[in-house]
Amino acid sequence: GSEMCIRDSPIQATQSQDSTTIARLTGSLTVMNAPDLRVGLLEAIKANKPKILAINLADVDFIDSSALGVFVEARRQMTADDGNVTFTNVNADIRGLMRIMNLDSVFNFVDDEAELTAASE
Repeated sequence: GSEMCIRDSPIQATQSQDSTTIARLTGSLTVMNAPDLRVGLLEAIKANKPKILAINLADVDFIDSSALGVFVEARRQMTADDGNVTFTNVNADIRGLMRIMNLDSVFNFVDDEAELTAASE
């Protein structure tokens, strides 16, 4: 078989543009795939050294606290290097969960991924 089997990876794709890396996530982000999510996000940060890690949740229907923990860790990694984490396309349920966990003030949010490229001159 192929070694590079990304079994149901929560990360659909990452793309880098200027100083922004966009990670498009998919499915349910839970304790089951949090380790994959963690490795994928931290690898993307290490490889691209972006100023902004944008996490697109358009295709994500559910996240639990373990996934949020991964996001917090990714943010810690980013801020250590003067970067930040921005979420895009977050549905109301996930946004509500982040608010309950007091994370809505920690992260940046934009409504749509297209705004990211528009914001950077």
